[in-house]
Amino acid sequence: MKVRNATIKDYDEIKRLMIDFANSNPVKDLHNPKYDNNHVNRVLDYITREGVALVIEEQHQVVGMLLATIQGDFWLPHVKRMTEVAWWVESAYRGSTAGARLLKEYIRIGEQLKKDNKITSFTLTTLSSTPDLKLNTRGWEPIDFNWIFRG
Repeated sequence: MKVRNATIKDYDEIKRLMIDFANSNPVKDLHNPKYDNNHVNRVLDYITREGVALVIEEQHQVVGMLLATIQGDFWLPHVKRMTEVAWWVESAYRGSTAGARLLKEYIRIGEQLKKDNKITSFTLTTLSSTPDLKLNTRGWEPIDFNWIFRG
């Protein structure tokens, strides 16, 4: 398996993975997405140019991705943070090293950006359905929780 930076040639594969990602999300509003390709392409252009867009391949087939943006804090825009917005591996490759390899590269990039003073921190989000990855034993600490009101 090989992790590499995504290119425009990967957009269709990333969109395919995004559909799987949306359909597995516990928020049902996101299921069966009908993406506006122009909008998604613009978002991917932005992420590949200004953030981090990683894919992992197995035998020249994209089987996972990790996308992150770099943005200023909402209240303190000079405080730059890298925020993971999508981390997904095809179900057939779960239990392999695909997700860990993407995460390892994300951490390597985040540490370098911090060293270069381009960001102050970087974050990772997991879904409520994500298995326990024992992130707290790997240098991560929880900073907040998102809740959806279901009445």
